Formats: sequence, C-alpha cells, structure tokens
Amino acid sequence: MKRITALFAAVVAGLVFASCATSSGHGHAGGDSEDSELERSLELGDEILASFRAGDYPRMLKSLPGPMQTKLTEDDFKSTCSDCQDTLGEIREYEYAFELDTPVVRNLIWRVGFEREDSEGKPVAQDMLFRLVTSTVDGEVKVLSCGFL
Repeated sequence: MKRITALFAAVVAGLVFASCATSSGHGHAGGDSEDSELERSLELGDEILASFRAGDYPRMLKSLPGPMQTKLTEDDFKSTCSDCQDTLGEIREYEYAFELDTPVVRNLIWRVGFEREDSEGKPVAQDMLFRLVTSTVDGEVKVLSCGFL
C-alpha cells in the first residue's frame, strides 16, 4: 500500500515546486473568484478520481497541466492502477469531504471507498483519503499534486 501511495503521489506530483513557482499567489481571495476556483478544483478532483477508477490514461492527462503530463507515462499510470486494485480493490465510490485551511493553495480532501474480495471471496470494504492540491497559475486553476493519504 505504501508503494502504491508513494508511486501515485510521486508520478502525479513530480512538478509541484515548478508549478508553485509560477503561482499567482491569490490564494483564497473571496467572492465569485473563490467560488469559481473551488468549483474548478472540485471538477479536477472528481475527474482525476474518475479516470483513476476507470484506468483511463487519456482522461487523466486532461486534468493535469502540460509539464505534469510528460512526467506521467501510460505505463506508470496503468501500473499504479493495477497495484492499487490488487491491494485495495476497485473504487466503488468517492465524495468530496472538506478543504484544509492553507494559504495560496487549495488542499481538498475526498473520502474514497474501495472494495475487494478476501481470500475466501468475501467482500472487504476500505476507505482512503485522497488529497488534491490546486492553485491559480497564470489565471487558471491547475493541479499541483494529488495522491492517496
């Protein structure tokens, strides 16, 4: 499990510092801008989880900024999905839970429910937390990092 979490986080979050360097630094200014930033961040998180659930590499790439797309190879993505499915099972559901209070970036947390069968064929349910970090970069909400906690 630690290998899966580390691999997924490392592959997807490879450029967190490069992305932060170009961040606009607006953080949580309030008003319509904040609402639209939150809405876009939630859309990105749902899209990443849906692509991970479906093992859909092209869909995943659409959610990531250009430099991160080159870091995430299809083989790495498929391997991470496979390892996760072997260890945790299939994602059966996910829901946005809350946002951590942090400056400049958004730290959003989802509860992700997995299900697999044990050695006797009985269902085993397990929940994990998924964190998505976004920020407004060049006027657009971008993924800085994400992964299971």
